[in-house]
Amino acid sequence: MTTKGTNAETTMTEVGATQKSSIGVAEILAWSSRNGVFVFTALLIIAALVFVDGFASLINVTDVFHRAAPVGIVAVGMTFVVISGNYLDLSVVAQVATAGVILIAVSNTHGIFIAMVAALMAAILFALVNGIAVGVFKANAVIVTLATTFIGLGVLRYFSGGSIFFGPPDGIIKAFGMGKVGPIPYSAIVLLVMTILLSILLNRTNFGFLIRSFGVNESATRLGGSNTALIVFGAFLVTAIAAMVAGFVLAAFSNTAVSNDGVGYDFRALAAIIVGGTSVFGGRGSVFRTLLGVIFVSVLTNILVLSGISFGYQQIALGALIVFAVSLDAIGRKVAR
Repeated sequence: MTTKGTNAETTMTEVGATQKSSIGVAEILAWSSRNGVFVFTALLIIAALVFVDGFASLINVTDVFHRAAPVGIVAVGMTFVVISGNYLDLSVVAQVATAGVILIAVSNTHGIFIAMVAALMAAILFALVNGIAVGVFKANAVIVTLATTFIGLGVLRYFSGGSIFFGPPDGIIKAFGMGKVGPIPYSAIVLLVMTILLSILLNRTNFGFLIRSFGVNESATRLGGSNTALIVFGAFLVTAIAAMVAGFVLAAFSNTAVSNDGVGYDFRALAAIIVGGTSVFGGRGSVFRTLLGVIFVSVLTNILVLSGISFGYQQIALGALIVFAVSLDAIGRKVAR
């Protein structure tokens, strides 16, 4: 009897230790998926400062933020779509290009104000098509936004003829693209302002609460009396407006615009969002963490460029980074259950 009792106690102790170990692993994985970007970004910057020649120069640092601004603006906007559980908005490729072409082409003949209004109308149209198809008809967001990408680029190329549009050499667009406040370019300031505004929208408003709620449990949000179709449209509208602003900033860089300007922005923005800890399963994420993800991806790309790594290897590194971040998120959720 004593031996049996001792064996039972030993078994229970081992089970308890195993459970504690599992809980510890779950906590570590969950913490890493949410906050790992802070540690990884800090370590990457420290390593770059120590080992990469030219990284710490003021010109290089400001250039990193200058070039990261358009993608960053797209990413902080697309965070809303990802948190809502709709994975991503591939149509930002067409939206960025459309906004840039409209800004320069229309401003050349009708002025900057009319051009900005026209670009805003185009952004609303993209959001309406995506929002109705996904929010009302429950279509797959990836397929819908892929389709609107092709439609949007097709329409843009039809009306533009694939031409490159140039702004006036002494116009406001070029002045903005080259402008700085001290060493800080205007583009980086726009990124920071967009991040602050969208963070307030996500964390301090009822709309932001509904976006999170919808991403966690769509059925519960609907049963709670919320108009889920309107929530989805709102998420796509935020993304479309952010893509419009990014298109403006991108066009101002070179004072030119062409229909293929937004190519690759969907993938790079998604990389920043996922690395920043926003879950691809919806319901959890942060605009400021997305900004950190943008910084991480931009610094990593800059390090590879300064180190003479070819563009192909840069793509491989970015793809591997996304696979790692998504896997960490999935494992963290699975173990936590």
